[in-house]
Amino acid sequence: MLSSVKKVVVALAFFSLFTACSQDKRSLEKFYGADVNYFSGLKLLKEGDLSAAEKYFLRASKKGSYWAARRSAQQLRSMGDVQQRIKKSVAFLKKYDDDDAKLLVCREFMADKEYSLVIEATDGINLAECDNALAAIRLAALSKKNDSRFDQEVFDWFTLRRVSEIHYDFYRRNARDELEDVIAGADEKKPLYSDYIVNVDFVLQFRIAIYRGNYNAAFEMLEQIRSLTIDQKKVPLTWQLVADMGRACVNGNNDDIRNARFFFDLAQDDYWDKKISYYAMIYSGLLYNKNDDYRRSALKQFEAALDFAGDESERDQALWYYLQSCLKISTEEAVAGLNKYAASFSQKEYFDDFFDSLSVLLFSGGKWELFEKVLAAIDGRASQATVSKYAYLTARVLQSQTKNADAGKLERFYRMAADTEPGTYVYYKLLAAKALGCSADDVEKMFFSQEKNDGKAKAAERSTSEGKQKNPPLEAESARKLLLGYADFGLGEYVYDEWKFFYDKDSGTLDLDTVVRLSDFLRRMAGDDNDYYSKSLRMIARSANLDGARVSRKAFELLYPQNFLEEVKAAAKEFDVDDCLMFALIRTESFFEPQVQSHAGAIGLTQLMDATASDCAKRLKVKDYNLLDPATNIRFGTYYYSHIKKRLDDSGVLALFAYNAGITVVRRWIRSSKIELNSQGQLWSDMFLETLPFAETRDYGRRVVSAAAMYAWLYGGKNPCDIVSELM
Repeated sequence: MLSSVKKVVVALAFFSLFTACSQDKRSLEKFYGADVNYFSGLKLLKEGDLSAAEKYFLRASKKGSYWAARRSAQQLRSMGDVQQRIKKSVAFLKKYDDDDAKLLVCREFMADKEYSLVIEATDGINLAECDNALAAIRLAALSKKNDSRFDQEVFDWFTLRRVSEIHYDFYRRNARDELEDVIAGADEKKPLYSDYIVNVDFVLQFRIAIYRGNYNAAFEMLEQIRSLTIDQKKVPLTWQLVADMGRACVNGNNDDIRNARFFFDLAQDDYWDKKISYYAMIYSGLLYNKNDDYRRSALKQFEAALDFAGDESERDQALWYYLQSCLKISTEEAVAGLNKYAASFSQKEYFDDFFDSLSVLLFSGGKWELFEKVLAAIDGRASQATVSKYAYLTARVLQSQTKNADAGKLERFYRMAADTEPGTYVYYKLLAAKALGCSADDVEKMFFSQEKNDGKAKAAERSTSEGKQKNPPLEAESARKLLLGYADFGLGEYVYDEWKFFYDKDSGTLDLDTVVRLSDFLRRMAGDDNDYYSKSLRMIARSANLDGARVSRKAFELLYPQNFLEEVKAAAKEFDVDDCLMFALIRTESFFEPQVQSHAGAIGLTQLMDATASDCAKRLKVKDYNLLDPATNIRFGTYYYSHIKKRLDDSGVLALFAYNAGITVVRRWIRSSKIELNSQGQLWSDMFLETLPFAETRDYGRRVVSAAAMYAWLYGGKNPCDIVSELM
C-alpha cells in the first residue's frame, strides 16, 4: 500500500504547493500522513477504479485528520446498492451528527423515499437556526407521512426567522387551495381545518406578502394579525412578525405617528421578550423618522432600542439607525451623535455607508470645518478604510479652503491616511501617498506585508472539540490541510467549493497565506478555462478584503490579474489607451467574467449596452459582432472609453465617470460640484468625486482609479502615485 501511495505522491509532485513553501522540505507523505489515502482515493475514483478507491477511503476515514476522514466517510456512504448506502448513511450520522451531515444524508433519503429516516434524522433540529434546505426536507417528509407535527413546525419555521426563497418555494408547493378559500370567506361549507390551522395559514400569507413586497396587501391584513397575535394571543407573536408588521406600516400606510405609538406601546409591554421589544422600538423610530416634526422622537426610540439589544449586531443596528436619523436633522447633529456613540461601534465596517453619506452632505452643505471634528470622533473607532478617507479629506479641505494651511498639520493628516491598513480598499491610501510625495520604495513598504505568517489560521487556536453540535467543528488546521491537499494532488475541481464551504462557515477559518497559495494554484491550473481564473479571483478578493489586513505583493498580483492580456494590449494600442486603465475598467465592470450580463442589459467584460455597442460597431465599420466574445467586447469598450475621453477634455477620471453614468450626467455634475466646492476654475478631480450624488458612481471611480494604479505598479514598474496624478 505504501509503495503505491508513494507513486501517486511522486507523480503529482509538480502540483505541490507545500514543497514550494515548506522550510524543512518534508515530503507530501510525511506532511499529510494518513490523509494521503483520501486524495489517492479521489484520484482512483476519477480513473473509475471504485474498488481500489473504496479501500483508500476506508483507511482515511479511520486514521485521517478530521476533514479528510469526514470527506472519506462521505465518499464511502455513496458507494454500494440502496440498502448498503442507507446503512452507511445511518452510521455516518452517528459519527457526524450536525446539520451539514443531516442535509447531505437526508437529500438521499428523500430521493429513496425513506421519509421515516428523514424524520428520525432531523428530530430535534432548531428550525429557527438550521439550514433552510434541511428544514424544508424535514417538513416535506412530515407531510408525506401525515405527521401531526407538520402544521406547528411549518409555523415555527415561517415565523422564527426571515422568509427566504426556500420558504416561498415550499409555500407555493404546499399551499392548501381549500384553506385559501376558507380564509377568503368563499367556502360556505363547514371548514375542513381547525381555527388554529386557518389562523396559522393566514399568518403565513401575511409573511409571504411582505417577502414579495406586497406591502399594501400586507397592511390590509395587519389588523387581523394584531388581533390574532397580540389581542387574542391565538397565534404566538415572534420578533419576525413584529418586524413584518413594521415593514407593512412603513411601506404600506401613511398614518405614521399612530403606528409609531402602537409599536412604542408594544415595546413597553413586559409580556413580550426583549427581542420583540427591540424590534418594536426600532420600527417605532423608523415611523417617527418619516415625519420631519418627529425626528427627535425617532432618536429617542433608537436610543431606547439599545436597552433591548440582545447582542452586538442589534446594538450596531440601533446605532446605525440613530446616526442616520441624526443626519436627517443636520450634519452637526450627526457629529454630536458620533461623539456620543462612536466608541460603542462593534462591527466597524457596518457604518461605512453612513460615513460615505455624511461626507457628501458635508461637501454639499459647505460644512468644511466639520471634517476635522468627525476625524477626531472616529479615530480608532471607525473602520480603517473610513479613518483613511476622513484623514485624507480633512487634509484636502484644509489645503483647498485655508490660506497658508499648517504644513505640519497637513502632513500629519496625510500620514494618518497613508498609515492605516484598510485591507484592499486602498484608494485614499494611494491619494495620501501621492500627496506626501512618496517614492516607489516608500509605497512598497506602505502597502505590502513584509512578513509571511506561519500559514496557520487564527481559527486554529479555537477549541477542536468534535462533540455533537448544530454545525461541524471548524478544525482549522485540518481544513487547511484538506484544501492544500487538493492542490498538491492536482484535484483543482474540489478547491473552490471546499474553500467556499469553510469561508461561509467562518471567513477566518483559513488564513490569507493559504488562500493565496490556493488562488495561485487555480490560476496555474486554468489554461484556457476561464472558470478557474474567475474562481481564483473570487477567492482572493473575498479573503483579502478585510479591514486592517496586511496584504502581500503576491496577494495583490492575484487580486489584479492580467486576464485576456493579448486582447487588452491590442485594443489599448489601437485606441491609444493605457492598458493598465483598461484592465482596471474590466476588473471593475465585470470581474473578468466574459459571459456576465447585468440586470440593466449591459453585456460582457466591459459591460456595454446594446445601443452603445451598435454605435461602436458603426464607427468601427464592423457588421457582425458578438459582445460575449472577449476580443470584440474589449475592443468596443476600449474604443468607447477613448471616444468619451476626447469629449471630456481628455480627462481620464471624468471619462470613467461618464462610462459609468453617461456624459450628459457628468457634465451636469461638474456644474453642480463647482458651486458646492466654490470653484470657478479647474475642478480638482478627487474633490469632484466626493460630491457625486450616487454612491455607486463614487465607489466606481475609487475602484477603477485604485485598480489602474495597482496594475501600473505591479506590472509596469511605475510609481502608483504617478498614475493617480495622471488620472486625478
